[in-house]
Amino acid sequence: DVASTLDYGFTFDNLFSSYIDTETVGEFDKVTLRERRGMKVFYTSRGGYIDESQIRTENWELPRDTMGFHVSEHIDKLRADFATNISDMTSLGQARMEAEVNRRILTLAQTAVPSTSPNYVATTGLTKAELDAAITAVRDSIQPNGMGMVPVTIIGRAAMIDKVANFEPAFSPIAVEEVRQRGFLGHYKGAQLIVLNHYTDEDGLSYTPANEMWVLGGNAGKFALYGGVQVKSWDENTVDYRHYRARKDIGGLIHHPEQIRRIVDSSVTA
Repeated sequence: DVASTLDYGFTFDNLFSSYIDTETVGEFDKVTLRERRGMKVFYTSRGGYIDESQIRTENWELPRDTMGFHVSEHIDKLRADFATNISDMTSLGQARMEAEVNRRILTLAQTAVPSTSPNYVATTGLTKAELDAAITAVRDSIQPNGMGMVPVTIIGRAAMIDKVANFEPAFSPIAVEEVRQRGFLGHYKGAQLIVLNHYTDEDGLSYTPANEMWVLGGNAGKFALYGGVQVKSWDENTVDYRHYRARKDIGGLIHHPEQIRRIVDSSVTA
């Protein structure tokens, strides 16, 4: 027998660390963000009194959520190799958990920038002027924080990213050649362009709508992966079923939604 198995909803790319600050920390670590402002400088005459200055501090603590899966099968089926074995189910389950992180980050951003937000851009046929304005607004909202250069990233599925290559006026011959060879531009106005694959979940639903494009500043949010995967397997005492359960803790927040522009194009089917 020659057989091929195609697993849909399990293959993914973890690109989220390229457009949102992501850390892998210990299982019991507490992840906090602290921003400091203030320290006024005053002008005075030589030998004059200098007023006191204060520093204002804002603190955020990343929340912690748990996600996981639980599978079981009759032992006789597993012994006879009639059912999908536990090792296959567990490996697929862990892949689904990793893929689910992508949806959590997107849902987090969608919650931070709803349709009523000033950072939400509704359009019918994305134009160069609209994207340029979004990039300028995001770049201008980024303040130096002593951590080095803060990147700006444009992400979306092919239906939206391909629109950038079709903007008028035409790009330089070098950019046109890049589009001819790769199918899309790598950068636009200093922002990295990331094309998200059409990944779907267990119900065939897309993680990322085809009609959404995101312009993200590197300080918009933070995401944490807490420790490794915690697993447990056992056989039931009263019935012949084997169980496998796995869970993992994640957490994230969007603390600067002004560094995000969510562009939704109604001319593209979601």
